[in-house]
Amino acid sequence: MIDTLPHTCGKAFLVSWTEIFPVLDEDHLEQYEASVTREEREEFEGWFGINEIFPAPRITTSVATTPQPDQAPRPQLVSATLFWKHVGAKDPELPRPSREFLVDARRLGLVKRFSPWESYIEPLVTRSAQAMEENPDVRFRLYLASDLDFLIPELNNLGWDVYLMKGPSVRYCPGGFWRFLPLEEEGTLVTVIDTDRMNQVSNEIVRTRSMDEMGLGLWRVPGYYNSDLTKQVRYRPILGGHFGARGGIPVRKLIEAFIWHSRRDTLRKTAFVPGIGERPIMFAEWPGYGFDEWFQLAAIYPRLVRQGTLTFIPVSARSLLLPVDLEYVTWANPRSESIYV
Repeated sequence: MIDTLPHTCGKAFLVSWTEIFPVLDEDHLEQYEASVTREEREEFEGWFGINEIFPAPRITTSVATTPQPDQAPRPQLVSATLFWKHVGAKDPELPRPSREFLVDARRLGLVKRFSPWESYIEPLVTRSAQAMEENPDVRFRLYLASDLDFLIPELNNLGWDVYLMKGPSVRYCPGGFWRFLPLEEEGTLVTVIDTDRMNQVSNEIVRTRSMDEMGLGLWRVPGYYNSDLTKQVRYRPILGGHFGARGGIPVRKLIEAFIWHSRRDTLRKTAFVPGIGERPIMFAEWPGYGFDEWFQLAAIYPRLVRQGTLTFIPVSARSLLLPVDLEYVTWANPRSESIYV
């Protein structure tokens, strides 16, 4: 059950987080389960189903870890995703990937945003060994688009367990969602990253462990905190590849129900901004860029906050919505803490 924050809560405004933003609640899930068609389930399986798992060779290490007294250590993993598509919902198709296309994408005029090799694959090649040496008790898992299967041997040799998906991504999604799938695993400590941030992965793992040691279930950095709210709302409580959490939520069902309702416009895509009024939520268009973070806001965040939240707030943050956000996590779990960085 998703609780809603009392209307009287809030020092800055007589309004709560759950009044500002929509929430994918239990009624939405029941409606989805009752009405989803067989064809839709097959489509979702093509987007989110795993075709085959290719475990990396295990390397014996001499590093010893000391478990906590009377408590087995929680399994820990880093989760990332890799696909190659233009990110905009209306962008054209790319050619079927090959190693040559990935390496030469910019020269061939196939790059609209970031070069696939330099931005997302090269960091894996150059940074994985150090990250895994520093974190020998952590598994590294990569969800790989089906049309990039030629990279499996190289990724395995780098130490990544490769989860080959049943299909490619359409545009930015569904690939942007795959890294959330380990949150299904009860009790597992999951650090979610973008591969272009491999140089920060050890720091992110430390944050996930600290969160767990504090008895909390989520750490996050709010995103787009200083964006303009007068025309549309870009603020996000969690960034897609920059958070950690303790698993145990039905994330696959949440993803499917969220997409199902978004297609039918049965989940509000606007925010009621205090003092401004109702404004559209930015990046709420499937399968384009940012749709995964819109899902995090409406479906994952309201469930993870109940476990307690460790928030890292950039000192430059001045958002109108940040105080309401922080009040929400404190109300959801009074043990939640915030740190300015």
